[in-house]
Formats: sequence, C-alpha cells, structure tokens
Amino acid sequence: MAGARDWHTRPERGAIWGMRITAWLYRWIGAASARILLYPIITYFFLTGAAARRASMDYLCRLYHSPGGAIALGAKPSWRMVFRHFLEFGHVTLDRLGFWLGRHQDFHFSINGMEHLDNVAEQGRGALIIGAHVGSFDAMRLMADLRSPISVNVLMYTRNAPRINALLESLGSDDGRMKVRVIQVEPGSFTHALEAKACIERGEVVAVLGDRLHPNESDRGVPVTFLDGPALLPQGPMLLAAVLRCPVLLMIGLRVGTGSYHVDVERFADRIDIPRGERSRRVAGYCQVYADRLAHYCRKAPFQWFNFYPFWQVPGPTDG
Repeated sequence: MAGARDWHTRPERGAIWGMRITAWLYRWIGAASARILLYPIITYFFLTGAAARRASMDYLCRLYHSPGGAIALGAKPSWRMVFRHFLEFGHVTLDRLGFWLGRHQDFHFSINGMEHLDNVAEQGRGALIIGAHVGSFDAMRLMADLRSPISVNVLMYTRNAPRINALLESLGSDDGRMKVRVIQVEPGSFTHALEAKACIERGEVVAVLGDRLHPNESDRGVPVTFLDGPALLPQGPMLLAAVLRCPVLLMIGLRVGTGSYHVDVERFADRIDIPRGERSRRVAGYCQVYADRLAHYCRKAPFQWFNFYPFWQVPGPTDG
C-alpha cells in the first residue's frame, strides 16, 4: 500500500506562525497558557484532516478488535475518540517544546528499567535504543539531562517537517545544555550509519524509531502481524544493530498526565546477530518481537500511537 510507505513525502500541515506563537507563550508565559491554544488548533486539524481522521479510526478499530483492545479503549471507537487521539498528539507535541527548551521544572518522570542504561554506562559498550511513535520519544532529551550519565544521539529523518524541526532547533535549551544530538538521516546515504558506529565506539547511546519505513527502504519493508493485521516495518534498525554489535534496548515514554511521563526501558537483545543465509528469517523474527511489544504499549496507552497515515496493508474491521 503506497500510503504506508510515503509518509515522508507528505508536507507538514498548519501555519508556522501558530507554532511560533505557541513556543513564545511557552517560553515567556508558561506551559499552562500555551496549552489553552491546543483546543482551537487541534479542532482545526481534526476538521480539515480527513485522511488523518480515517487513519486514526482505522487504528482505533484494529486496536478494539485485537486481544485486550476492547478493555484498553473501554468502548467501541467513535469520532469523539478520534478527537481525543488528535488532542493527545497535541499535548505531546506541546511538551516537545518543553523538552527542547530544557524546562526541567515543568515535567516529572518515573522510570522503569533505568538499570539497563546504568549497565550500558558502566560497561562502556554503548547501546542502540529503539523507540516508536508511541508517547514521546523526545522525552529522552530531558531524561538524558536529568538521569542519563551518557550522551544520546538520535537518528532522525526531518525532511517531511522542515519548519517544525527548524523551529525546535532554533529554540535550544534555556540552560544551555544539550546532551542529545541529532544525526540527520538522508535518503540514499549511509553516512548516518558511520556516525552511529563512531558514537557506539565512544560508549554513547544511539536512538532510532522503528515503526516507520525509512525512505531508503520503502520497497523493503518486513511483513509482521501488528494488532492482528498485516503491516510492514523497517528492517533498518535491526540491520543497524547487527552492524553496531552492541546491546539493544527498547524505550517508550508515555504521557500519564499534564507534565508527567512514565518511561519504560526494556532489554531487547544483548546483541543482534544476523548470519549470512539467515538474514530474512532473523530480521523478520526481531521485527515481530518489536511489533508485539509495540502492540503491548498501544494497549497500555491506546491514544498515544501517532502514525496518522494508512499503516496496514489490507482494510481493517469497522467499529460496527
């Protein structure tokens, strides 16, 4: 399905001036004032974003009909739930401004599995962290300042939202610290892999999102079962892990309230080995384990999976 592969070609929606006003309010007046603007902004995107609404409803219906999904949602999917899904994305996006500003005082973190990061720091081996578009991956930026003893480098594809990312880069941190560095991923180039290898050799952490097909591998997705439906996941993170030959962790940061996040850090693999002749089978196996954990976190926080485009390869169930 083309829609599941071309998310990176979709232009960012909305006016940059609105984002700048919100960022200005956050920095000089406070998060509470900026949060008031969320409701008219999200209402606009909800009313004008037909494709995103359909993608949200598709996801919610699939979740509802999957094991444990009805309990997680509490009721059959509705357009009210879709709006709540949009609104949750707005809250997480607003918090992203606070993370980039380094506003420690605005946030509270609880962390489960911090010992895995501590072990990485003690051993000096470096690690690859795989995340997802669940909750806030940017929470790692602030958590690195507060808790992590090692530097974090995030592999990111930013061409699909240049104005948003330019704005975030321009904000900087209010306290001047920046323990998280962004490594740009460019289609057709593998420079980012070389940079990641250098980071690991220095004993640092490299982080990557694993639930969207990268432009470099748009025709090489790995089939998995996700929420009881066939979907494609990128093979890049697993192949990168095999090249880096380092511990692999799974990290998910869920929003649990205003300014409050719970971060789960799991051991994914001590090292990913992909022998010659077994590449397809091994990569598919690792991707399916990742898909199963992704489904777990979707049930845990059903309105915090933020992929608003056609993700599955076949039509899904309806809410009826």
